[in-house]
Amino acid sequence: MANPNFTAIHRSDALRLLEDGEPHRLKVWKLTSGEILEYLDAVYTGHHARGGTHRVRLAASGQIRAFRDCLLFEIDDLSVYF
Repeated sequence: MANPNFTAIHRSDALRLLEDGEPHRLKVWKLTSGEILEYLDAVYTGHHARGGTHRVRLAASGQIRAFRDCLLFEIDDLSVYF
């Protein structure tokens, strides 16, 4: 029986949701070590379609972070699947 509290979103829909310009809470894996990075109030700033990366600005520090699309596994408490 499926868990009614479990919510998930497809990767392409998650990236479309990220690109709406609103702040989102993201969780991504760090490629080199596998640790989990959590970006609070991250706002989309751009992407590189052929490179498969997205850039976000962190509201608290103003820093810009980039991550590979395939390493995003949670957006706004929604699990991301392929």
